[in-house]
Amino acid sequence: MNNLGEQIKQKRIEKGMSIEDLSNRTLLSPAIIKDIENGAFDRYEGDEAYVKMYLKKISDALDMDREEVTQSYIALTEEIKKEELEEARKRAEMQEAERESRPKKEFHFAKPFFTSKSSVYEDKSHLKVIRIVIVLLLIVLIVAVAWIGLNSLKPADKTYTNGSDKVTGQVETKKKENTQNETEKKENTEEKNKKTADNKITFTRNSKLNYNIKLPSGSEEFTFKVTFGNRTFASLRVNGKAVADFQGKVYSASQEAQVKLKVKEFKTLTLHLANNHGTVYYINDTKITLSDDDEKHTGATDLILKLDIVNE
Repeated sequence: MNNLGEQIKQKRIEKGMSIEDLSNRTLLSPAIIKDIENGAFDRYEGDEAYVKMYLKKISDALDMDREEVTQSYIALTEEIKKEELEEARKRAEMQEAERESRPKKEFHFAKPFFTSKSSVYEDKSHLKVIRIVIVLLLIVLIVAVAWIGLNSLKPADKTYTNGSDKVTGQVETKKKENTQNETEKKENTEEKNKKTADNKITFTRNSKLNYNIKLPSGSEEFTFKVTFGNRTFASLRVNGKAVADFQGKVYSASQEAQVKLKVKEFKTLTLHLANNHGTVYYINDTKITLSDDDEKHTGATDLILKLDIVNE
């Protein structure tokens, strides 16, 4: 497999391009380009469709024949599959020969265990105790229900007080106290709502797959997390630079990847995807609600999600 990688590396050197230059032109991570040049295609077993897409981008950037490069890759993968099948067949033959060479163990029937049936003459005094306990519980329950029913049928005691027709000053004072308490409760509720709004993370859509984030005031750092909905290639760049903890590679469905970023050093974030379907994004565990058009944007092409932060 290394012949194809050496051809690509030689062509890149002839063009006077570094791996970083080729990465910028193809939007592929430097790690993927190094793997291809080193012939490490076995790392992408099962992802042949993505590798073909990578080779087409590299061929276009280096002015190489796309079809010739793709056919060379297909021929090499078929050769490796044949070698793997041959190795699997040899292992199976060796295991079968090892099983046949082992001495066979003699088979013996285990002696059955017979349980004796319970006798009618066995002591069953515990059943009498259980019956007595159940009867006592029923009696207590009936008495409790009867007592509650009698209390509910008693008429409520009425108390009459001969009072004056005049209104005392206490009534007005109580009314003022109630009004004051309601005002204080209302002010406390408004203050709590204001604090909740200040601590809330909000998102604003600028354009297609382009969003602004508004973080709570005083935030020093935040976490960007992705839960992938389908098997896809993904890579992350922050302020135009690749993130070491979020290198370009293939992620499986339901797999998560996250990175913690400092607010003072943050300018913009760009996420490259091959398939956006079902993928969910979070800022500090708060889900970014995408528009219907952005959620439906799928396909075997790179998708870019830009997040420009607004810290107030």
